[in-house]
Parts: sequence; structure tokens; C-alpha cells
Amino acid sequence: MAESIGRMMRRKAIIWWGGAVIAFLITSPIVQASPWAAVGDMQLRNDVEVLARHGVISGPVNTWPISWKQITRNLSQTAEMDLPPYVRLAVMRVKEKIPKEFNMSARMQVTSSPAIIRGFAKTARNDLDTSATLEYNNDDSGTTVHLEGGYRNGNGEDYAHLDGSYLSQDIGNWSAYAGAFDRWWGPGRESTLILSNNARPMPSVGIRRIEPKPFQTKWLSWIGPWQWDMFVAKMEKDRHIPNALVAGMRLSFEPINNFEVGLSRTMQLCGDGRPCGFTTWTNALISVGNLDNTGTANEPGNQLASIDLAYSMNLSKNTSLKLYAEGTAEDQNVIMPFQFAKLIGASIYGPYGDDGASWRLTTEFSDTTSRHVWLFGKQRYNVVYEHFIYRTGYRYKDRSLGHSLDSDSRLLTLSAQFNAANNWAYTAKYNRAEINIDGAGRNSVSVPTKNITIFEASVQGNMGFGDVKIDLSHSSDTIPVLGNDGSFTSFGISWIVNY
Repeated sequence: MAESIGRMMRRKAIIWWGGAVIAFLITSPIVQASPWAAVGDMQLRNDVEVLARHGVISGPVNTWPISWKQITRNLSQTAEMDLPPYVRLAVMRVKEKIPKEFNMSARMQVTSSPAIIRGFAKTARNDLDTSATLEYNNDDSGTTVHLEGGYRNGNGEDYAHLDGSYLSQDIGNWSAYAGAFDRWWGPGRESTLILSNNARPMPSVGIRRIEPKPFQTKWLSWIGPWQWDMFVAKMEKDRHIPNALVAGMRLSFEPINNFEVGLSRTMQLCGDGRPCGFTTWTNALISVGNLDNTGTANEPGNQLASIDLAYSMNLSKNTSLKLYAEGTAEDQNVIMPFQFAKLIGASIYGPYGDDGASWRLTTEFSDTTSRHVWLFGKQRYNVVYEHFIYRTGYRYKDRSLGHSLDSDSRLLTLSAQFNAANNWAYTAKYNRAEINIDGAGRNSVSVPTKNITIFEASVQGNMGFGDVKIDLSHSSDTIPVLGNDGSFTSFGISWIVNY
């Protein structure tokens, strides 16, 4: 009897303390503490680029997730700055998205056909894609717990997931983290070559810099504000070499105002039946001469290296132009990388009237066939994202970790976007995709060669009960994984509620 009463009292105590903790979280002061702005919000990315161009945000802005502390550092000073109305409206939109100490959100995406092309914006992975987020930030300790889970159904898949969840701990100006969340490395808007949100996020541990403060020493201060991110991720069991690892490193810096340089590298190594000791990691990291790229089973693994450049300039008082390029090399010859995939793009943007409305026009071309020296040299197929040891390739759960059209594909995108003064956004896109040009290899999108034209239109804004986005897309042809026949039109709707 006494034991039963004791259990009852302990249960009541747990309930009481649990309620007290929840009440504390809800009633705590609202402060910005969340470490990162996540991949997927194109409007936020546009606003960040606009604010960086006008000196509100300093440092590299082409590595996502991006630190909220970097974004918000100078926002309090904008009232004293001479900024055009459309920039001030961007400031207001960013301020509305600054996370609080306790955050909750829910997202539901429904589509008649998932997008063939996955750009920076978050789109449904299946016919039904739902998720909910619960986040707690402790500004004093620098601890963030971000729990995200959901359910997806369609295209032969039916599963629950915890994609997007992570735990991070600030240590000075660094943040150590563990979890599974999307990354986007590079200036591309419709594609990026080395690491994107195309595949589901891999579980990983890593460390990244919080604010891109410049070096104080005169020997390194010339590189300007700099950012660093590195991680080790575990791949799935169901692949040619189960449980392989992917290590990634990215250094981005701004030696001149509005000129950003990014240097990225990923290594696919280890896994069941493969060496994974100190020598393997050392040889992979050094990777010079016969330490890697030997063409034998003794080499450490599969490596990619990337360089991207972006420069923003004024064309007139209020109109800006951003030029950018990326080259990702699959192999290495002695020391210099070669066998490049490539991406080039330009984005021009500015105000429309004096009420804060704005527009943006972007053109972008990417090519995942291989050339020896970026745009030049002999063209080769079945090189990028492929490897003779890791035969499943640079893919996770049947999706490329880089470009959404996978290997040996080209994509030309022309897009136009208009942001109204009421914060509604309207977008139109033209895509010309050549998928798996040689009709061979292990392209995960389509093994047969496909030349597809895709027209897209979308509108998004707040309707009082959440943010709503409506998408309409027409494709001139289909691909086998979608199961359609010939040309087709698809419709989608997204609903996001933030608490």
C-alpha cells in the first residue's frame, strides 16, 4: 500500500514539474537564440541577399543554414541607415522570422506530382508531406533543441520521419551539433553541385562558426569575414557499401565587400567491409599523389571538391546585379582538381515603385557532365557523382546529394519574381532540362535520356490562418519515377503555421 502511494506521489510530482517547465518555456522572455536560419525559405534568402548588398548584413551569405546572429547583428541600426523602401520592407520581413526562445510550427504540403527539379525552396518530397516542429533555445547556455517530425505518403513510399531534427551547443563563436537537416552550399538558386537539399538529410555530427568575424592578425585579416562548417554523416544501410560515411568541409570568405569565395570538399569513405582507420582518413585528407585517386581498391574513397564565386554590384542607384559561378571537380590529377561539373548564373533585382514592392529576374545554367577544366576540355559521361568502389554513387536513399537532376544532366532556368508591398510573392519560371544525356549510367532521375520543358507559377502570402503557397506546373514530358505518361500538369498547395 505504501509503495503504491509512493508511486502515485512520484507520478504527481513528475506531472507538476513537467507543467512547470512548460509554463516556464511559454512565459519566458522572447529573445533571438536559435542558431540557424534553415534551408528552404526562398523569400528569406532573397531578403538576406538584399540586406547584404546594402551593408546591413556582413560576411558570406551563400552557405546555408546561415547563422541568425550574423543576420540580426546590425538590424537594430537600420532605423538610422539611409535605405530604400523595399530594403526596409525586407528588414521587416526578416524581423518577423527571428526565432523566439520557444517556437512551434506545422507544415502541410500536398501535390499531384512532386517536383522534378528541387531548387533552394522547400517543396514536397511526396504527394503528401507533413511535418511539425518544436524548438527550445536557451540563450544563456547557448543550447538549442530542435525537434521535427512528420509523415510522407506517395510514389510508393509511406513513412514517418525525424528529418530536420538537431541538437546544438554554442562554444564561444562555434556551434557543435548533431542531427539531420538540409544543407545548401553555393550561390546557385535553382541548383547547387556539391551539397543540396535534394536528398533527404543524413544524420550527422559537426561544428560550424557562428559569426563570420575576420581574423585579427595582419597575415590573415585580408580574407575578411569568414565562415567554416564541417561534418561527418552516416549513409544508409541499403546500398552497395552499407553504412558509408560522408565528411564535408566548407570555407567561405569575403575578401572584398560583396565578393564571396567558397571552397568546399566532401569525402565518401569507410562503410562495411572498407578500411576506416587513421591511415584511411589521413590519406583522404591529404589526397596528394598516390594517396588517393589511384584507381585501385586501396584508395580511401570518393571525393569531390568545389569552388564558387559570387559578386554583387550596383547597376543604378537602386538596381543590383549578382553574378555567380561554381565548379565541382570529381577527380584530382596530382594536386589540381579536374573533371568539372559547372554552374553559372546572374540575378538582377530592385524596387518597384516607392511602397516597398520589389522584383527579381534570374537566369541560371548548370551542367553535370564532366569537362577537364570547368567549361573547357574533353567532355566525359558517367563521372560526376559516380565511383567504381562506392557504386551506389554520391547519393543518399536514391537521390543525389548534389544536383537534383543527378549526373550527366543540364538545366537552364529563367525566373521572374515580384514581391508586393503587402508581402505577397508571385513567381514564374521556365526550365529546360536535359536529363541523363548519354542514356547510360546510374542517374536516379531517369535512365533513358529525357529532354523536358517545365513551366512553373506560384503565389504565396499570409492569409491570416498561416502562410499559404499555391504552385502550378506544366511539364512537356514525364520521367519513369513519377509514373505519368507524356505531358502533364501538376498542382500543389503548402500551408505553414507558426506559433
